[in-house]
Amino acid sequence: MKTKGWIVSLVLAGAVMLPRLATAQKFQEPTKEELQMTSDPLAPDAPAVYLYREISDDESYYTSSAYARIKVLTEEGKQLGAVEVPYDPETDGEPIVEGRTIHSDGTVIPLRGNPAQLLEKKLGPFKSHIAFFHMPSVEVGSILEYRWTVPHASAGLSSEHTGGSRIAGTPSGNQATTISITAFPAWDVQLSFFIHKEHFFFNRLPRVDPDFLLAQMIAKSTLYAQRLPAGARVVDWHNGKYSLDIADVPAFHAEPEAPPDQCLAYRVEFYAARYFSQEAFWSETGKQWSQSIDKSAESNSEMKNTVGSVTASASTPEQKARLLYAQVQAMRNTDFLHANSPGSDTSGAPKAASETWKDKSGSANDLALLYLSLARVAGLDARAAAVVDRRRRLFNSNYLSMSQFNDFIVVLRIDSKEIYLDPGQKLCPFGVLAWQHTSSGVYVESAASSSFTPANSPRDAITAHAADLAVDASGSVSGTVQLVMNGPAALHWRQLNLTADSDEVKKQVIESLQRLLPSGLNPEIAAIKGLDTPEGFLQVTAKVSGALGSVTGKRVLLPAFLFSSPGERTFVSEDKREAPVDLHYAEQVMDEVTYHLPAGYTVEGAPQSAQLPWPDHAALVVKVTSTPNTIDLKHIFARAFVLLDAKEYPALHDYYGKLAANDQQQVVLGAPSASGN
Repeated sequence: MKTKGWIVSLVLAGAVMLPRLATAQKFQEPTKEELQMTSDPLAPDAPAVYLYREISDDESYYTSSAYARIKVLTEEGKQLGAVEVPYDPETDGEPIVEGRTIHSDGTVIPLRGNPAQLLEKKLGPFKSHIAFFHMPSVEVGSILEYRWTVPHASAGLSSEHTGGSRIAGTPSGNQATTISITAFPAWDVQLSFFIHKEHFFFNRLPRVDPDFLLAQMIAKSTLYAQRLPAGARVVDWHNGKYSLDIADVPAFHAEPEAPPDQCLAYRVEFYAARYFSQEAFWSETGKQWSQSIDKSAESNSEMKNTVGSVTASASTPEQKARLLYAQVQAMRNTDFLHANSPGSDTSGAPKAASETWKDKSGSANDLALLYLSLARVAGLDARAAAVVDRRRRLFNSNYLSMSQFNDFIVVLRIDSKEIYLDPGQKLCPFGVLAWQHTSSGVYVESAASSSFTPANSPRDAITAHAADLAVDASGSVSGTVQLVMNGPAALHWRQLNLTADSDEVKKQVIESLQRLLPSGLNPEIAAIKGLDTPEGFLQVTAKVSGALGSVTGKRVLLPAFLFSSPGERTFVSEDKREAPVDLHYAEQVMDEVTYHLPAGYTVEGAPQSAQLPWPDHAALVVKVTSTPNTIDLKHIFARAFVLLDAKEYPALHDYYGKLAANDQQQVVLGAPSASGN
């Protein structure tokens, strides 16, 4: 009878869904003012504005939908004619797509074609697929009006969507059971265009539910994290329904060197949790997550035998840890494959450690889990850790869901010292985390609460630029430039070398040199060393030539600090800032240029050796030495901070202004006849 009851429920649900779709909000006739509108006083210079926007996720009808009316004001605003639809053909029914374009003279151009003809796909960030369609005949002055509805065909969600324990780094097979049909929505309240009015709606409860008490329990477990302007709030109707109405939402403008946009723009994220305090959440959810990790990290006899042979030469626990790290790093990592290499599915939860061992291949999280297993076999104190990828978001301790953790790392305890390891990051040195995993939210297995990974040390992120240049009387130079780097900068190029061919790597290195050097210098790569090893420094040697100095009378003026162009100095031009500053990692940058003077020329002017500190944040040291035929200028900058709140921006702006003023200094070379003038 239970089975028949479920069948009847689903049939009834399908029967009531059709009238709902058929009676959805009709398209709205534009007003005369909207048709004639050429600009918006509430959003001056806006390329387009949303007149109205509505987003709905309704589990009563197993659908997600969106409706929008957009006024296009400039050529740039026509980009909104490409409309994204979150449609997954593996789990969703065919979308219902409707739309029309209304020109400023009132002419209506309907959107024609079925979804199979209209929808195109593109690859989004982090390997996500995005479907989209194009509105017809979009012109400046047009009003774009569209609606899409996606029926969700899959009955049941993994606990990744229910706030349970399935995250990147948690094995499959431990999914929570739920009667939900749709994923928990995230309302992007603020977009890059001004919005006059918008409405959001989420109905958490199925329309027909044979287990009403279970439905009520699920409704009560629904939580949300929000970032909204003052006065705006989500309305909880206490029956599984949530709504938000908001007006005059300003356009979101991304600022350079900032955390991911979704951490800053107005947004509401729904999720489910059985525990409503941080202490209870981490105590219970963390325990469940740890249990699932322990189960999937179980080893087999072959793994135990291999660990014994691999670590036979080790005399200390750290030597064992390093030997096993090298063993895992040498395996095929499907997250870092060359574009032409045969790949594998890296989506979903990591495989069990024994399966990854058998395949000698896996995703970054597969390999991290395998390292955890091997380390434990070797008798090391190794714990799993779920970590937030800072390229995607910043950790929110009040968001009681494991779904915000993206990746999986390992923490060793050796001689009372904790060592954080990133086994899944190909070519990442032992004891070093990829920058996106530093200063980031982390949950370490069996811990009482979440915490943060350590920041990187500036000594582990050194970049050195050195130029040795011969100058002639016309201001032209020729010579060599060498780049030496370790840490995050080196890891970037080493991982690029895994996924791209050598020509593409060389092309991008040249482009980075061109951005680094003053215009007029043409770099030509002579050698790149250290791309295929995680240890030591990566070295790039290039030949350069071109016009660098300017000639005034019988003097040649040269930039004193070749690699520190003041025009590109970040944070100098903007007096104010709304977003926090995120510079990814602490670093040391050591620049040196040696100029060989033209015959007979002398140094008439040059910067003085100096120091420019910003206590507890950064410091610049300038050292200048000269001989009768050369001048050598060193520019050593160390930055200890990574993340700064916007309220600290005035001090940052002031300090970087001083750096820019220093970097504008020049070296003045005088011909013999000009000496003393």
